[in-house]
Amino acid sequence: MEAAQGLVLTTTKPAAGVNPVENEPNAGETLPPMMKLTMFCATKGEGEIRDYDGEVATGMIFRNKDAFRQYMAVHAINKKFCFRSRKSEPGLMVLECCGEGCPWRVYAVKLKDAKVFEIRKVISDHSCTIDERGGYQTQATATVIGELMRSTFGGACNGPRPREIRQMMRGDHDVNISYWKAWRSRDVAIEKVKGTTTSSYHQLPDYLKRLVNANLGTITSLFTERDGVAERFKYMFVAFGASVQGYEYMRKVIVIDGTHLKGKYAGCLLTASAQDGNYQIFPLAYAIVDSENDSSWGWFFQQMTTFVNGDEGLVFVSDRHTSISKGISKGIALVHLKRNIRSNFRAKHLEYLVAKAARTFRMQDFYTIFNEIQSMGAACAEYLLGIGLEHWARAHFLGNRYNIMTSNLAES
Repeated sequence: MEAAQGLVLTTTKPAAGVNPVENEPNAGETLPPMMKLTMFCATKGEGEIRDYDGEVATGMIFRNKDAFRQYMAVHAINKKFCFRSRKSEPGLMVLECCGEGCPWRVYAVKLKDAKVFEIRKVISDHSCTIDERGGYQTQATATVIGELMRSTFGGACNGPRPREIRQMMRGDHDVNISYWKAWRSRDVAIEKVKGTTTSSYHQLPDYLKRLVNANLGTITSLFTERDGVAERFKYMFVAFGASVQGYEYMRKVIVIDGTHLKGKYAGCLLTASAQDGNYQIFPLAYAIVDSENDSSWGWFFQQMTTFVNGDEGLVFVSDRHTSISKGISKGIALVHLKRNIRSNFRAKHLEYLVAKAARTFRMQDFYTIFNEIQSMGAACAEYLLGIGLEHWARAHFLGNRYNIMTSNLAES
């Protein structure tokens, strides 16, 4: 699908004695039989601008009217002159130089039963003055620059940086652009190579179906909500077949965590991970949701019940997010508890003592340390009692959390 959007057609020169531009061309003419078609895939970083090396000649073909105009804009920037549309119709486009009395012209027509445009006549001579050529920088729009970047940086994973775009435009084309225009140009280039974010969401159902077919035992779920006449993405859940089968042999301690996502539609990534007998991280499942709330966490846990049964000894370690179901036997990640102590209580060494009390095994040692915490900060001791000793202290925990005292493995 993406390759079809990046279709570029090139032609060979007509046979000797054939002059395709004796008169101003008419729209709707058919494709000449001597024309040889070559396809270039935009996802490989090739396109109209680089394929023709920036030159303008009769017989050149572009996938549509916009592609032709973008190519001509880049050509004008490179040659440092300004043009305008003298005539623009669905099947015909005539460009002329903005210089008074300048003979430069380009005529392009749409071929019959196709969207492609062909250049049929070119008058390449210029008689305009240097002052009249001064406005060429205005043709460097974000779309045009983005097309340039697609040709130059098409293979890059994350696209060019705005600073690199500004340097290239200044050094190669003698055009100064703002940082904001460079940023928008980068977005255009990435969308041309990788597609838009919106189109990616439309491909999710097919992607999940292929994922299940390619990985036996994989569990996927896609939840949408109706927005008028359309379905809007809400949640997505994925647990690979290898994770589902391997969970049986893991320690029954699941670390759950969530993190915010960047991008146009933002959202949150929820993860569940376990640890094997060799202390290695074992990913179990992940979900993309709108935000961390009661509904999204509840839906995530509901999907996990398809392969995680509610054993009595099952333990969840979390960052104590309020939306995590209260019915789950869980442990609080020590790193988040220490962070809360540091933020809410100013007494020195409290954070160290809380960590020491959380890790101790014997009840006697725990109360010795806890009494020290109470003497240093009564409010802190009350806060810890309010959480529930069984949720953060190893000595009081009813299950077996092994050595997993933090949610670090979910963040790795």
